[in-house]
Amino acid sequence: MSALSRRSLLGLSAAAATAAVAGCTTAQPQTPGERKITWWDHNVNLQTVNQTAYDSFTAKSGIKVEYTYHQTAKIGQALQLAKQSNQQPDVHSTAGLESSIPSLIADGWFSPIEWADDVKQKFADLGGLVEGLHSFDGKLYTFPIFADRQYVAATWFNRDLITKAGLDPANPPKTFDEFRAACRTVQDTQKPASGMILSLAHTGRMAEHLNSLAMGAGFQGMGGQLFKSGEFAYHDDAYVAVFEFLASLQADKLIFPGSSSLDDQTARVRWAAGAAGFYLDGPWCSGTVQTEAKQFLPSVDVGPMLQPESGRPVVAYRGQAGGNYYIAGSSDLPAEASDLLTGLATKDYWTGIANAMAQPPYDLSVVEGSTAVEPWKRLVGWFADSVFIAPQAVLRNQDVQRVNRFSKAIKPGLGELLQGVFSGQVPDIRAALKKLSDDSSADREQALKKAVADGAEIAEDAWAFPDWKPGADYKNG
Repeated sequence: MSALSRRSLLGLSAAAATAAVAGCTTAQPQTPGERKITWWDHNVNLQTVNQTAYDSFTAKSGIKVEYTYHQTAKIGQALQLAKQSNQQPDVHSTAGLESSIPSLIADGWFSPIEWADDVKQKFADLGGLVEGLHSFDGKLYTFPIFADRQYVAATWFNRDLITKAGLDPANPPKTFDEFRAACRTVQDTQKPASGMILSLAHTGRMAEHLNSLAMGAGFQGMGGQLFKSGEFAYHDDAYVAVFEFLASLQADKLIFPGSSSLDDQTARVRWAAGAAGFYLDGPWCSGTVQTEAKQFLPSVDVGPMLQPESGRPVVAYRGQAGGNYYIAGSSDLPAEASDLLTGLATKDYWTGIANAMAQPPYDLSVVEGSTAVEPWKRLVGWFADSVFIAPQAVLRNQDVQRVNRFSKAIKPGLGELLQGVFSGQVPDIRAALKKLSDDSSADREQALKKAVADGAEIAEDAWAFPDWKPGADYKNG
């Protein structure tokens, strides 16, 4: 099927609205005599596997786990409000919290995880638990559940709609020009569908897309920062090319006209309802469809990340995976929450992640035997060939953590700048990106000075890796 019925779309939209209301709630205080652990996250397609972990824990401990789902675009604000009112959930993800993990720890957000050595050992053969990513000042605060190798700008498409438009779903567009032509064909032949849809209102997600596409376009760094020199270079030709590409799609009216008001959840629901042929998203796309619009899942397919021109391999970089869940510093049950989290350090749990088609699980050996659909498995296979381990300054100098404590989120960031480009408020893309580079450099400079004054032994060259080579894993440490 190529689209959902209007009734199905209305039902999905109502569900999304309900979730948005839930995203404004705060954790409820414990009732006298009651022992429960509250858990918030944005991982809609992990709800089934996480519920299995909750049930197992409750059966052993008698302690109930109370779960609340929040949209990715809204959970950060909900967590901030909960922290301010001393109603932080016991366990939560950190999406939308723009401060660094060290600075959040310093501000009392998290408690250490209390795990026995045999539980920690389960990670040893798959990369281990790393100081600066999972532990800080020798205390474990989080752990990886997802694999290192992935990017978040895959070219997802509606296979039925593409076929009806006369395009070959076995040969999806791979370059900017091919994608533009495919969007035009869909729009010309499948009215009222648009060529593509974007979650433009979700600026954090758009920044992830832009960073991924820039790497694919040749940026030799990650997150706007060049690997060899450590300099911020958002104004590099690769970023400019990506912005100009997306701006050209908007100028040609090939993007769903309501994209400026959509977050990732609502954009994905509209895409599933036939509003557009293409949707850029991370590996979790098919899993979220499986949860929120299952009848559309047979129509879901995927192509690799788009390239500026043909004849070049897809290349992306990603650091070693950090953590996803943390125990609140205000939790009354940190030991019990630690025990609950042991259920996420098992092969059964990683298999459940693969079945849910979230991000690739930490242990990739479970993927082949999972119930995931073929497009998701194919994408995970592409990641293995095209994503390389990036240099990470914190793994070479632990005092990078101390610098991060003093860093601030720079606004406007990439997502806000793209909004400005689309609205006409940012007429000079390169100049705006140069300012972002300069502001990012200035922030690191001020954070570095404060960290050194606080006793850190670190200099500007901590972020420079002159021995880095393109298209290869970097050996950190």
